Amino acid sequence: MSPSKSSEQPLGLRERRRLQTENEIHEAAITLFEQKGVAATTVQDIADAAGISSRTFFRYFASKEQAALPGQRRMVDAMASVDFSNVQSTSDLLRIMANVAESVMLSENQPSAGEHRRIARLLATEGDMRSLAAAQEQYLGKVLRESLERNLPNYDAASLLLVAEISLALWRTSWMRWGELSAEDVIVEPIVVFRECRATLDGMLGGTTS
Repeated sequence: MSPSKSSEQPLGLRERRRLQTENEIHEAAITLFEQKGVAATTVQDIADAAGISSRTFFRYFASKEQAALPGQRRMVDAMASVDFSNVQSTSDLLRIMANVAESVMLSENQPSAGEHRRIARLLATEGDMRSLAAAQEQYLGKVLRESLERNLPNYDAASLLLVAEISLALWRTSWMRWGELSAEDVIVEPIVVFRECRATLDGMLGGTTS
């Protein structure tokens, strides 16, 4: 499946600057967590390392831990612009949700395999990071469901919950599999792993996400 039009359009100057600042904060957080640990690192430490104020930091991230795990937040942001106007069935919904996840995977500010291994090591050694990752995943599932219920009030709650959970499982599985491959020093783009997982899910569900 080809990328959506929006993923192919060049970014404007303001968006490029925003992504650059976000990446600088993200890199500073990972480096400081590696050096000092999560508990000993403050938001001000991260802001200083990124060359910004703490006030600017909070324009991008809600917490110091979130700065090291921005993927879920980008997925939440992407949900705000989803067009549900042409939905005719739950299969349409699954396809739309998978397309949203793919557009986020295609984002040019995704971490490299090397960076992902750094994050994986932090998750393995820092309990605060693991707790945040679990909380972010729960929040993402809640946002997905609420967005579906708000935009599609005529669909029954059980169907929308299943769509949200299946979409979340595809997102989670793709990142988990990429992490496993990265740990094995297999260099592969996350979008490739996502599309493989999506194809597998299609086979299980009879092609409902393609």
